[in-house]
Amino acid sequence: MADTRGMLARLRKLERGNEPPLFKFIGSPEELEAHAQTGIAAGRYDPRDMPLVLKAIRRWLIDWV
Repeated sequence: MADTRGMLARLRKLERGNEPPLFKFIGSPEELEAHAQTGIAAGRYDPRDMPLVLKAIRRWLIDWV
């Protein structure tokens, strides 16, 4: 049983390693989108450019996985 638990722990580590490095900075795509929407509403980000930036990042993340 201990061998099975050890294998599962190693498998979890491997699965976590498949995340794009960008997740270390943005947390998750949902968090990034929420931050961007807040920034657009506050006037920090351009409402014409930021949706395109989000789309590009989302596409990059999909291609990564």
